[in-house]
Amino acid sequence: MVTIFDVAKEAGVSKSTVSRVINRDTKVKKETREAVEAAIKKLDYSPSYMAQAIRTRKTHTIALVVPEYSNIFYTEMFRGVEDIALKYGYMVMVCNTERHAMSEIEYTNELLKRNIDGIIYNTYRTDDEMADYLRQISEQLPIVYMNKVFGENESYAYVYTDGFKSSRKAVQYLFDKGKHKLGYVMNSEDVSIIEDRFEGFVQGLKDCGLELNEKWVYRVQRENEPDYIKLGRDAAKYYVSLSNRPDAILTATDMLAIGCVKGFNESQISVPKEISVIGFDNIFVSALIDPPLTTIAQPVRKMGQAAAEILISTLQGKKTQNKVVFEGKLIVRETT
Repeated sequence: MVTIFDVAKEAGVSKSTVSRVINRDTKVKKETREAVEAAIKKLDYSPSYMAQAIRTRKTHTIALVVPEYSNIFYTEMFRGVEDIALKYGYMVMVCNTERHAMSEIEYTNELLKRNIDGIIYNTYRTDDEMADYLRQISEQLPIVYMNKVFGENESYAYVYTDGFKSSRKAVQYLFDKGKHKLGYVMNSEDVSIIEDRFEGFVQGLKDCGLELNEKWVYRVQRENEPDYIKLGRDAAKYYVSLSNRPDAILTATDMLAIGCVKGFNESQISVPKEISVIGFDNIFVSALIDPPLTTIAQPVRKMGQAAAEILISTLQGKKTQNKVVFEGKLIVRETT
Protein backbone atom coordinates (compact mmCIF):
# COMPACT_ATOMS: atom_id res chain seq x y z
CA MET A 1 0.00 0.00 0.00
CA VAL A 2 1.39 3.37 -1.04
CA THR A 3 1.82 5.83 1.83
CA ILE A 4 2.39 9.56 2.09
CA PHE A 5 6.05 8.78 2.89
CA ASP A 6 6.40 7.03 -0.49
CA VAL A 7 5.01 10.10 -2.25
CA ALA A 8 7.38 12.38 -0.33
CA LYS A 9 10.39 10.21 -1.30
CA GLU A 10 9.34 10.10 -4.97
CA ALA A 11 8.86 13.88 -5.11
CA GLY A 12 11.97 14.65 -3.08
CA VAL A 13 10.10 16.65 -0.47
CA SER A 14 9.03 16.24 3.16
CA LYS A 15 5.84 14.49 4.31
CA SER A 16 4.49 17.82 5.55
CA THR A 17 4.93 19.34 2.08
CA VAL A 18 2.91 16.50 0.55
CA SER A 19 0.24 17.11 3.17
CA ARG A 20 0.17 20.81 2.31
CA VAL A 21 -0.27 20.02 -1.39
CA ILE A 22 -3.10 17.58 -0.64
CA ASN A 23 -4.80 20.26 1.46
CA ARG A 24 -4.33 22.80 -1.35
CA ASP A 25 -2.13 25.19 0.57
CA THR A 26 -1.67 28.12 -1.83
CA LYS A 27 1.71 28.99 -0.30
CA VAL A 28 3.35 25.89 -1.81
CA LYS A 29 5.57 26.80 -4.79
CA LYS A 30 4.24 25.87 -8.21
CA GLU A 31 7.16 23.59 -9.12
CA THR A 32 6.93 21.81 -5.75
CA ARG A 33 3.18 21.29 -6.11
CA GLU A 34 3.62 19.93 -9.63
CA ALA A 35 6.32 17.49 -8.44
CA VAL A 36 4.10 16.21 -5.64
CA GLU A 37 1.08 15.89 -7.94
CA ALA A 38 3.18 13.96 -10.46
CA ALA A 39 4.33 11.60 -7.70
CA ILE A 40 0.78 11.10 -6.50
CA LYS A 41 -0.31 10.24 -10.04
CA LYS A 42 2.64 7.92 -10.70
CA LEU A 43 2.16 5.99 -7.45
CA ASP A 44 -1.66 6.10 -7.65
CA TYR A 45 -1.77 7.43 -4.10
CA SER A 46 -5.08 8.11 -2.33
CA PRO A 47 -4.89 10.08 0.93
CA SER A 48 -6.65 8.64 3.97
CA TYR A 49 -9.08 11.31 5.08
CA MET A 50 -9.90 9.23 8.15
CA ALA A 51 -6.27 9.40 9.27
CA GLN A 52 -6.16 13.10 8.51
CA ALA A 53 -9.32 13.65 10.54
CA ILE A 54 -7.81 11.95 13.58
CA ARG A 55 -4.67 14.06 13.32
CA THR A 56 -6.11 17.42 12.30
CA ARG A 57 -9.72 17.16 13.60
CA LYS A 58 -10.80 18.06 10.04
CA THR A 59 -12.97 15.62 8.07
CA HIS A 60 -13.09 17.40 4.70
CA THR A 61 -16.87 17.09 4.93
CA ILE A 62 -19.39 19.91 4.80
CA ALA A 63 -23.11 19.64 5.40
CA LEU A 64 -25.89 21.07 3.26
CA VAL A 65 -28.90 21.38 5.57
CA VAL A 66 -32.24 21.61 3.77
CA PRO A 67 -35.80 21.66 5.14
CA GLU A 68 -37.19 19.28 2.50
CA TYR A 69 -35.00 17.38 0.05
CA SER A 70 -37.99 16.44 -2.13
CA ASN A 71 -38.11 20.07 -3.27
CA ILE A 72 -36.41 20.27 -6.69
CA PHE A 73 -34.99 23.67 -5.72
CA TYR A 74 -32.63 22.07 -3.19
CA THR A 75 -31.57 19.36 -5.62
CA GLU A 76 -30.26 22.06 -7.95
CA MET A 77 -28.57 23.86 -5.05
CA PHE A 78 -26.78 20.63 -4.08
CA ARG A 79 -25.33 20.37 -7.57
CA GLY A 80 -23.81 23.84 -7.18
CA VAL A 81 -22.38 23.10 -3.74
CA GLU A 82 -20.89 19.83 -4.97
CA ASP A 83 -19.32 21.56 -8.01
CA ILE A 84 -17.08 23.55 -5.68
CA ALA A 85 -16.69 21.02 -2.86
CA LEU A 86 -15.26 18.32 -5.12
CA LYS A 87 -12.91 20.85 -6.68
CA TYR A 88 -11.32 21.41 -3.26
CA GLY A 89 -11.47 17.79 -2.08
CA TYR A 90 -14.54 18.08 0.17
CA MET A 91 -17.52 15.75 0.37
CA VAL A 92 -21.05 17.05 0.89
CA MET A 93 -23.46 15.53 3.39
CA VAL A 94 -27.09 16.40 2.63
CA CYS A 95 -29.26 16.64 5.74
CA ASN A 96 -33.04 16.85 5.48
CA THR A 97 -34.48 18.28 8.69
CA GLU A 98 -38.12 17.73 7.73
CA ARG A 99 -37.77 13.95 7.54
CA HIS A 100 -37.08 13.59 11.24
CA ALA A 101 -39.41 13.65 14.24
CA MET A 102 -36.90 15.65 16.26
CA SER A 103 -36.91 19.42 15.93
CA GLU A 104 -34.62 21.25 13.53
CA ILE A 105 -32.50 22.36 16.49
CA GLU A 106 -32.16 18.82 17.86
CA TYR A 107 -31.29 17.49 14.42
CA THR A 108 -28.60 20.12 13.88
CA ASN A 109 -27.10 19.35 17.30
CA GLU A 110 -26.78 15.71 16.24
CA LEU A 111 -25.12 16.85 13.03
CA LEU A 112 -22.51 18.86 14.96
CA LYS A 113 -21.41 15.71 16.77
CA ARG A 114 -20.22 14.24 13.44
CA ASN A 115 -17.21 16.60 13.31
CA ILE A 116 -18.18 18.21 10.02
CA ASP A 117 -16.04 21.16 9.01
CA GLY A 118 -18.82 23.60 8.12
CA ILE A 119 -22.48 24.00 7.19
CA ILE A 120 -24.46 25.55 4.36
CA TYR A 121 -27.75 26.13 6.11
CA ASN A 122 -31.25 26.47 4.71
CA THR A 123 -34.01 27.00 7.25
CA TYR A 124 -37.71 27.81 7.01
CA ARG A 125 -37.79 29.10 10.59
CA THR A 126 -36.63 32.61 11.46
CA ASP A 127 -38.30 33.11 14.83
CA ASP A 128 -36.32 34.43 17.82
CA GLU A 129 -35.56 30.97 19.21
CA MET A 130 -34.14 29.76 15.91
CA ALA A 131 -32.16 32.95 15.32
CA ASP A 132 -30.56 32.72 18.78
CA TYR A 133 -29.69 29.07 18.20
CA LEU A 134 -28.10 29.83 14.82
CA ARG A 135 -26.00 32.59 16.39
CA GLN A 136 -24.72 30.06 18.94
CA ILE A 137 -23.67 27.43 16.43
CA SER A 138 -22.06 30.11 14.26
CA GLU A 139 -19.54 30.51 17.08
CA GLN A 140 -18.64 26.81 16.87
CA LEU A 141 -17.89 26.38 13.15
CA PRO A 142 -18.21 28.26 9.83
CA ILE A 143 -21.76 28.54 8.49
CA VAL A 144 -23.14 30.11 5.33
CA TYR A 145 -26.86 30.87 5.41
CA MET A 146 -28.97 30.63 2.27
CA ASN A 147 -31.33 33.34 3.41
CA LYS A 148 -31.13 36.57 5.34
CA VAL A 149 -31.69 35.20 8.84
CA PHE A 150 -30.12 38.11 10.73
CA GLY A 151 -30.12 41.90 10.54
CA GLU A 152 -28.08 44.11 8.23
CA ASN A 153 -25.47 44.90 10.88
CA GLU A 154 -24.68 41.31 11.85
CA SER A 155 -21.55 39.79 10.35
CA TYR A 156 -22.75 36.32 9.34
CA ALA A 157 -22.17 34.94 5.85
CA TYR A 158 -25.16 34.52 3.57
CA VAL A 159 -26.20 33.96 -0.04
CA TYR A 160 -29.71 34.63 -1.30
CA THR A 161 -31.85 36.12 -4.06
CA ASP A 162 -33.61 39.43 -3.46
CA GLY A 163 -37.24 38.31 -3.50
CA PHE A 164 -38.61 41.73 -2.61
CA LYS A 165 -37.17 43.53 -5.61
CA SER A 166 -37.94 40.67 -8.00
CA SER A 167 -41.61 40.41 -7.03
CA ARG A 168 -42.01 44.17 -7.15
CA LYS A 169 -40.77 44.21 -10.75
CA ALA A 170 -43.08 41.32 -11.67
CA VAL A 171 -46.09 43.32 -10.49
CA GLN A 172 -45.02 46.22 -12.70
CA TYR A 173 -44.70 43.82 -15.64
CA LEU A 174 -48.29 42.57 -15.14
CA PHE A 175 -49.61 46.10 -14.70
CA ASP A 176 -47.99 47.19 -17.95
CA LYS A 177 -49.75 44.28 -19.67
CA GLY A 178 -53.11 45.60 -18.47
CA LYS A 179 -53.53 43.25 -15.49
CA HIS A 180 -54.86 45.33 -12.60
CA LYS A 181 -56.59 42.73 -10.40
CA LEU A 182 -53.66 40.93 -8.84
CA GLY A 183 -53.65 38.08 -6.34
CA TYR A 184 -50.93 36.21 -4.50
CA VAL A 185 -50.50 32.60 -3.35
CA MET A 186 -48.42 32.58 -0.16
CA ASN A 187 -46.61 29.66 1.37
CA SER A 188 -47.63 28.34 4.79
CA GLU A 189 -46.77 30.39 7.86
CA ASP A 190 -43.90 28.11 8.92
CA VAL A 191 -42.03 29.02 5.70
CA SER A 192 -41.12 32.51 6.83
CA ILE A 193 -37.94 33.00 4.78
CA ILE A 194 -39.80 33.97 1.61
CA GLU A 195 -42.18 36.49 3.15
CA ASP A 196 -40.10 39.20 1.46
CA ARG A 197 -41.55 38.04 -1.87
CA PHE A 198 -45.04 38.88 -0.69
CA GLU A 199 -43.81 42.20 0.71
CA GLY A 200 -42.36 42.99 -2.72
CA PHE A 201 -45.74 42.13 -4.25
CA VAL A 202 -47.50 44.55 -1.87
CA GLN A 203 -44.98 47.30 -2.65
CA GLY A 204 -45.45 46.65 -6.36
CA LEU A 205 -49.18 47.22 -5.97
CA LYS A 206 -48.49 50.54 -4.27
CA ASP A 207 -46.08 51.53 -7.04
CA CYS A 208 -48.85 50.97 -9.58
CA GLY A 209 -51.56 52.68 -7.54
CA LEU A 210 -53.40 49.39 -6.93
CA GLU A 211 -55.14 48.30 -3.73
CA LEU A 212 -54.37 45.03 -1.95
CA ASN A 213 -57.51 42.87 -2.00
CA GLU A 214 -57.24 40.46 0.94
CA LYS A 215 -59.68 38.05 -0.76
CA TRP A 216 -57.17 37.60 -3.57
CA VAL A 217 -54.39 36.57 -1.17
CA TYR A 218 -54.41 32.82 -0.52
CA ARG A 219 -52.13 31.13 2.03
CA VAL A 220 -51.63 27.40 1.62
CA GLN A 221 -51.84 25.04 4.60
CA ARG A 222 -48.80 22.76 4.41
CA GLU A 223 -48.96 21.00 7.81
CA ASN A 224 -50.45 17.72 6.60
CA GLU A 225 -49.84 18.09 2.87
CA PRO A 226 -46.25 18.20 1.57
CA ASP A 227 -47.37 18.04 -2.08
CA TYR A 228 -47.00 21.59 -3.39
CA ILE A 229 -48.66 20.74 -6.69
CA LYS A 230 -51.82 19.75 -4.81
CA LEU A 231 -51.57 22.84 -2.63
CA GLY A 232 -51.39 24.97 -5.78
CA ARG A 233 -54.41 23.17 -7.23
CA ASP A 234 -56.31 23.91 -4.02
CA ALA A 235 -55.41 27.58 -4.44
CA ALA A 236 -56.74 27.52 -8.00
CA LYS A 237 -60.01 26.00 -6.79
CA TYR A 238 -60.31 28.83 -4.29
CA TYR A 239 -59.90 31.47 -7.00
CA VAL A 240 -62.34 29.66 -9.30
CA SER A 241 -64.95 29.81 -6.52
CA LEU A 242 -64.81 33.61 -6.33
CA SER A 243 -67.45 35.62 -8.15
CA ASN A 244 -64.91 38.43 -8.53
CA ARG A 245 -61.54 36.85 -9.11
CA PRO A 246 -58.14 38.31 -10.03
CA ASP A 247 -56.91 38.49 -13.61
CA ALA A 248 -53.36 37.54 -12.59
CA ILE A 249 -51.64 35.87 -9.64
CA LEU A 250 -48.10 35.65 -8.38
CA THR A 251 -47.01 32.67 -6.29
CA ALA A 252 -44.30 32.16 -3.68
CA THR A 253 -42.74 29.23 -5.58
CA ASP A 254 -42.86 27.51 -8.95
CA MET A 255 -44.34 24.34 -7.49
CA LEU A 256 -47.34 26.29 -6.23
CA ALA A 257 -47.64 28.07 -9.58
CA ILE A 258 -47.55 24.77 -11.48
CA GLY A 259 -50.32 23.45 -9.25
CA CYS A 260 -52.35 26.60 -9.91
CA VAL A 261 -51.98 26.22 -13.68
CA LYS A 262 -53.07 22.58 -13.50
CA GLY A 263 -56.04 23.55 -11.32
CA PHE A 264 -57.15 26.31 -13.69
CA ASN A 265 -56.81 23.96 -16.66
CA GLU A 266 -58.99 21.39 -14.91
CA SER A 267 -61.62 24.05 -14.22
CA GLN A 268 -61.62 25.22 -17.86
CA ILE A 269 -60.16 28.60 -16.87
CA SER A 270 -57.88 29.74 -19.68
CA VAL A 271 -54.30 30.63 -18.76
CA PRO A 272 -53.29 33.33 -19.60
CA LYS A 273 -56.42 34.61 -21.37
CA GLU A 274 -58.59 34.66 -18.25
CA ILE A 275 -55.89 34.63 -15.59
CA SER A 276 -52.10 35.00 -15.78
CA VAL A 277 -49.72 33.13 -13.47
CA ILE A 278 -46.16 33.92 -12.38
CA GLY A 279 -44.02 31.56 -10.28
CA PHE A 280 -40.73 32.01 -8.46
CA ASP A 281 -37.50 29.94 -8.74
CA ASN A 282 -37.39 28.78 -12.41
CA ILE A 283 -36.99 25.08 -11.58
CA PHE A 284 -36.47 23.05 -14.74
CA VAL A 285 -40.03 21.67 -14.90
CA SER A 286 -41.47 25.19 -15.11
CA ALA A 287 -40.61 25.21 -18.84
CA LEU A 288 -42.21 21.79 -19.39
CA ILE A 289 -45.78 22.34 -18.20
CA ASP A 290 -48.64 23.35 -20.49
CA PRO A 291 -48.57 26.28 -20.93
CA PRO A 292 -44.93 26.90 -19.94
CA LEU A 293 -44.66 28.98 -16.77
CA THR A 294 -43.57 32.59 -16.57
CA THR A 295 -41.38 32.79 -13.48
CA ILE A 296 -38.79 34.75 -11.56
CA ALA A 297 -35.52 32.87 -11.96
CA GLN A 298 -33.13 32.35 -9.10
CA PRO A 299 -29.62 31.27 -10.15
CA VAL A 300 -29.91 28.31 -7.78
CA ARG A 301 -26.81 26.42 -8.89
CA LYS A 302 -24.72 29.60 -8.78
CA MET A 303 -26.07 30.26 -5.29
CA GLY A 304 -24.86 26.85 -4.18
CA GLN A 305 -21.48 27.46 -5.79
CA ALA A 306 -21.15 30.87 -4.12
CA ALA A 307 -22.02 29.44 -0.71
CA ALA A 308 -19.49 26.63 -1.06
CA GLU A 309 -16.78 29.07 -2.17
CA ILE A 310 -17.41 31.24 0.89
CA LEU A 311 -17.45 28.28 3.27
CA ILE A 312 -14.34 26.55 1.94
CA SER A 313 -12.40 29.82 1.69
CA THR A 314 -13.22 30.43 5.35
CA LEU A 315 -12.08 26.91 6.26
CA GLN A 316 -8.79 27.55 4.43
CA GLY A 317 -8.24 30.84 6.23
CA LYS A 318 -8.72 33.00 3.15
CA LYS A 319 -10.40 36.38 3.17
CA THR A 320 -13.46 36.48 0.94
CA GLN A 321 -16.68 38.36 0.36
CA ASN A 322 -19.11 36.70 2.75
CA LYS A 323 -22.39 38.26 1.61
CA VAL A 324 -23.71 37.58 -1.90
CA VAL A 325 -27.11 38.81 -3.06
CA PHE A 326 -28.39 37.76 -6.48
CA GLU A 327 -31.12 39.50 -8.46
CA GLY A 328 -34.03 37.49 -9.73
CA LYS A 329 -34.73 37.61 -13.46
CA LEU A 330 -38.23 37.51 -14.94
CA ILE A 331 -38.45 34.68 -17.48
CA VAL A 332 -41.50 35.37 -19.67
CA ARG A 333 -43.27 32.30 -21.00
CA GLU A 334 -46.83 31.48 -22.00
CA THR A 335 -48.68 31.78 -18.66
CA THR A 336 -48.60 35.56 -19.04
